[in-house]
Amino acid sequence: MSLSKDLAIVSSLKFFNLIWNRKKLISFVSVTALLVAITPLSSFAHLCSLCSSAQMEKAEKKVAETTDTWLNTVTSGSEGVVDEVVALYAEDGILWGTVSEQVRDTPAEIRDYFEYFAKLPELSVSSYKGCIRMYDENLAINSGYYTFTYSKDGETKEVPARYSFTYQKNGSNQWEIIEHHSSALPEAPQALEIVNAEQDACENGLLVER
Repeated sequence: MSLSKDLAIVSSLKFFNLIWNRKKLISFVSVTALLVAITPLSSFAHLCSLCSSAQMEKAEKKVAETTDTWLNTVTSGSEGVVDEVVALYAEDGILWGTVSEQVRDTPAEIRDYFEYFAKLPELSVSSYKGCIRMYDENLAINSGYYTFTYSKDGETKEVPARYSFTYQKNGSNQWEIIEHHSSALPEAPQALEIVNAEQDACENGLLVER
């Protein structure tokens, strides 16, 4: 084989080796660039997830505080108790009152109910246990049990009840009641099987009680 042919072969090998190394370099650079691009996005997504979780927890606490406000207000016995309770409901709020046979869906009808209920002598809440579940940052439901006591003819009467508050955040960033159901706890028939008490654990929400 001539020297010129040998040189040609060597040159060809060097050329192909250069091309191969460049391909590897390009692949390395491409993968590196992709990793650099993806990493901030995944980190940002993780941070957004943490932010969303923190916002939900904050909202849960606000809903819990709003329920406490309702409980404290309706039993306050203050001179302006009716106005104060009605103010916690949305303009188009709905109320199924504990001792009412009718649904009340106007501010006037809700006011009429609390003119009676909020003025029961020595009205108080002796127990309260519920579970707050967030459906998004602006909608929540608190459902559970509470027991009212009041005085009648010198005796203390007790009314165990079940409830559900549906809350929505309004344009002023305040939680208000858009639907409230409350009814006396019925006595279950003996034939009805009792479910596991662990249902009150509130695994998918915030447990509230006093």
